[in-house]
Amino acid sequence: MKPKLIIFDWDGTLADTTNPIISTFQASFQECALPAPDSEQIRGLIGYNLPTIIRHLAPDLGERAREELAEVYAAHYLNPNNRNMKLFDSAIPCLQTLKAQGYWLAVATGKGRTGLDNAIAQTGTADFWLATTCASEQPSKPAPDMVFKLCDELGLRPSETLVVGDTTHDLEMAANAGAPAVAVATGAHTAEHLQTAPHLAILHDLSELPDFLAGLS
Repeated sequence: MKPKLIIFDWDGTLADTTNPIISTFQASFQECALPAPDSEQIRGLIGYNLPTIIRHLAPDLGERAREELAEVYAAHYLNPNNRNMKLFDSAIPCLQTLKAQGYWLAVATGKGRTGLDNAIAQTGTADFWLATTCASEQPSKPAPDMVFKLCDELGLRPSETLVVGDTTHDLEMAANAGAPAVAVATGAHTAEHLQTAPHLAILHDLSELPDFLAGLS
């Protein structure tokens, strides 16, 4: 069955931000006089909310030190001079096609509200979204709450949605909510890693999504 609503993750799905996120975490750790985490360790955690990522990267750090690290990360990442918000080339054409075809579009992201609002403003995509939610408002992925929130707001059941994301956290969030999901192998997790979580398909690029949807009965 074709979905009514398509719920997009942001980082790694719509925006080419995986490497900027990794480098920002490493710079933040160094600024706090902490050893910089390994790139692959950070990559595996992208999609969780910021406190969860920091807790995994620095499990022995005290609460106040974790809060300071989060503040440093946010200051780096939200700095207007930090030009690390670039959409994939296929993102806008994909969104334009889906909107023209009558699909409802929404965002569920591990970003906080300030980061998401800045990203939407910077990329000029506000007119695409009927609703958005983020990890500063709902429990972090893979909890199903973000899907439930968007469905409640728009009067739909999870089975009437399709989640699109680049990590197993996105796919598991969808499964936990009872929603189908499609992966795109453009972000933090490889196609091999994505195979380990429930999915309808793994796409190489967002440009493939309209054709995939056209093939659903």
